[in-house]
Amino acid sequence: MIVNPKQKKENLFFYNNLMFICAVFCLICFWTYYSVESQTIAKRSYSLDEGSLYGPIVVKKGQPKICKIRSSMYGDNTNIYFSGEVLDEDKDTLYEFGKDLWHESGYDSEGYWSESDRNMEAKLAFTEPGTYYIQFHTDENMMKNIGLEIVVKKGSGIPHLMMGMDLLIILYILFILMNKKWVCESLEKLNDALEEMSDD
Repeated sequence: MIVNPKQKKENLFFYNNLMFICAVFCLICFWTYYSVESQTIAKRSYSLDEGSLYGPIVVKKGQPKICKIRSSMYGDNTNIYFSGEVLDEDKDTLYEFGKDLWHESGYDSEGYWSESDRNMEAKLAFTEPGTYYIQFHTDENMMKNIGLEIVVKKGSGIPHLMMGMDLLIILYILFILMNKKWVCESLEKLNDALEEMSDD
């Protein structure tokens, strides 16, 4: 779509209204995204045993749920592979996730040093109706060194976020097309300023 710089007033009125409508729907999409994502059903911190099950997470038709898992490793100079399995109602594995958590420290010619990657965050989306469980594991039975926080939220705001991003792109394109002359002049001024700086 190309907008003529000499477009008539009615065309300007049309495109201004179109931009206004897109902006309103864009704001609504972002607001509903944050609104849906903030509806917490359950939130709790755990200290689990090896092979512990979390659940059930019951998903009804048209009512998806999001499960956010945050884990932290305790202890120094250690390495733990922390993993989880998403199970169906028959306790069969649907998929797995996991991460190496570690901490190392010591002394060298420059003194004490410490490096670590202690945290993992996973975001699981349950969109299909059913009953789900999450089972947690560590290598070498190190679950006692893991702190866990599980937050279950109602719904998924991802479609709202994607729609909002699409509308934001449309708004940007419309703005560029309607202000093509001003954008070109601004870019020329910026280019001149950069050339003057490079000459100095």
